[in-house]
Amino acid sequence: MVACWNEKKVCFDKSLFMVFAYSIALLTFIGVIIFWTLFHSRRVYVAPYYGRIQIDIAEAVARLSRVIQFKTISNDSVQHIDGDEFKAMHDYIEESFPLIHQYLKKEVINEFSLLYTWEGSNPELKPMMLTCHLDVVPVEPGTEKDWEFPPFQGQVTDEFVYGRGTMDVQSGVMAILEATEALLKQGATPERTIYLGFGHDEEIDGEFGAREISALLEQRGVSLEFLVDEGLPVVSQLIKGVNSPVALVGVAEKGYLSIELTAESDGGHSSVPQGKTAIAKLGEAINKLENNPMPARIDPLARSTFYALAAAMPVPFRFIFANIWFFKGLLKRVLTSIPHTDASIRTTTAATIFESGVKDNLIPTLARAVVNFRLHPSDTIDDVVNHVRKTIQNPEISIVCRSGFINPSKVSDTKCVAYETVRKSIREIFPEVTVTPSLMVGATDARHYANISERIYRFSPLRASQDDLDRVHGTNERISIHNYTEMIQFYSRLLVHGSKINESDSAELQIQVNQSEVETVKV
Repeated sequence: MVACWNEKKVCFDKSLFMVFAYSIALLTFIGVIIFWTLFHSRRVYVAPYYGRIQIDIAEAVARLSRVIQFKTISNDSVQHIDGDEFKAMHDYIEESFPLIHQYLKKEVINEFSLLYTWEGSNPELKPMMLTCHLDVVPVEPGTEKDWEFPPFQGQVTDEFVYGRGTMDVQSGVMAILEATEALLKQGATPERTIYLGFGHDEEIDGEFGAREISALLEQRGVSLEFLVDEGLPVVSQLIKGVNSPVALVGVAEKGYLSIELTAESDGGHSSVPQGKTAIAKLGEAINKLENNPMPARIDPLARSTFYALAAAMPVPFRFIFANIWFFKGLLKRVLTSIPHTDASIRTTTAATIFESGVKDNLIPTLARAVVNFRLHPSDTIDDVVNHVRKTIQNPEISIVCRSGFINPSKVSDTKCVAYETVRKSIREIFPEVTVTPSLMVGATDARHYANISERIYRFSPLRASQDDLDRVHGTNERISIHNYTEMIQFYSRLLVHGSKINESDSAELQIQVNQSEVETVKV
């Protein structure tokens, strides 16, 4: 009896211990979840900057309108560029910004690109650089009638400026020049040398514009502290649950690869087929590739993006985004179900060309397809080629990389003064936004400057809703006058912070807020 009682007591003690242990583990788990949620709920407050540069926005808008009227179109080849339009734009820029052309060194690169140098007073400081491009994409034939105003008229209304280039990205070129001219007018002088680079063929890969500017600077031994190129905008309604606008700063850029697949088979009359056709073989290969994409990854860059977004999200979503270590599987399933977010966490696969056959009753002997891949920074060209071979597993399919492939860029540092300079400049002009590092899924001129800078940031101070994003390269491209003012002010702050411009003599550039309001923490 005693032995039985003792045995029951031991079992009870063990059960009690297990309950206690599980309770401690559960409380610890809950505590960790709450801790990381609170940790990533912190928001660094930067007060709005009230001492903005003085500009006549009506005149600035008129200059932007005039620039939109130059048809600096990049078609499929640099041979088809209208050089007269670019040269006319150059002349107008020189006429419109006299102080820039008085105090900065101007160089014309490869006939149509521009490079300006604003010498700093301290040669010990590495230079900084701002870049955008002068060219625009053509208007799709047949869509001209869908525009509210002709695309190269530069129409100004009470609220907007319409025209090709207002978003991508002549507004960026002009805003940089307006900010520089205004600072010169106020007598500002930089400590750090500043380069302004404007390529003429970004829309067709930048081979003769940005790449030549970069090569020239490298030849001169220039190594940049940081570079800011066009890039991701200030987006509202980015993700369901994120109510505040989000400023996406591209700290990396996807790579680019097109693979040509070719299949052959016996031809003949369609009434007597000779087994699997070339079209069937190639269709099967493409189906395998699209149904077996490269793996999705929640890598350190994706984590930093989601951690930054967590503070702007309602509590249920904040728990998930702040605790990726636990909800990684769930988050990945959700992200891969949405095309835009899926593209940010994996190398994407898209069949873009399929050619075969010349007559409906003739079996073709050859089928050709092109599959385009946008490479995630975790992958390389070799990784993609190996993936294609293993996925197709058909020696009868020829696999060839087309020319023009580019490996993904390196990921720029976000824990440095350069990134903080960009972030602070954004928050001073867009105080309500959440700033987050992000991956640029498209290609920009920024990749051509990787040889002279390890810190490259891609950001456009352009406000855009999801609907507005369709206007880029599309119909009814436009920018609000208010946003164009913000763009000019942003670049002025970036120049001031980034170059350590001496602003002690410019009353308009003095911070008009209590310093105690800056860098306080909100939970």
